[in-house]
Amino acid sequence: MNEATYISELGEAIYPHLNKPDVKFNENGEYKVILKVSQGRATKMVAQFEKAMQDSISKAESELKGKTVKVAPSPYSEEGGFVNFKFKMKATGVNRKTKEPFSQRPALFDAKKNPLNPTSCNIWGGSKIKVAYQLRPYHTPLIGAGVTAILKAVQVIDLVEGKQMNLFSKEDGYENATSPEEMNNVPQTEVQTSTDF
Repeated sequence: MNEATYISELGEAIYPHLNKPDVKFNENGEYKVILKVSQGRATKMVAQFEKAMQDSISKAESELKGKTVKVAPSPYSEEGGFVNFKFKMKATGVNRKTKEPFSQRPALFDAKKNPLNPTSCNIWGGSKIKVAYQLRPYHTPLIGAGVTAILKAVQVIDLVEGKQMNLFSKEDGYENATSPEEMNNVPQTEVQTSTDF
């Protein structure tokens, strides 16, 4: 079954883990971002998420033959005139069908659709981005029936990067011989390409 890939509205990245996976709560790593979209622009996305949630609940109800289905937490929340959509992608794991281990990361693009090297830019909170995603239904007895918004790719429209801390003054002594350009040429794993944007 081929899942549809959607493109989000332009929004603000909150707590992005797009360059490196977050391993704090999951040792296999997880790429993730919360996309903050103004309520007026988020209407179509909210309707799409709601339909996917209802489809997941209906499917679970038919499987449970009319028994009450627990509803899982929504992958979005509304707050102060904005809607926050949660997107995530497993960094590593084992394919349930093939039993093969996998490693993946979201494809990153600039505003002109050029691929971005994840080691050459650091996407911080406050960046303006669009997200390519899929809505995947699930049902477990513990959590209930719901939908996960799977992160596939990100287009960076307005990049906010971390600023270098200016705590020290220059001194005589050890000097790193590696240029900033060379520091960016860190070997990387294969980047998936995407034409979603």
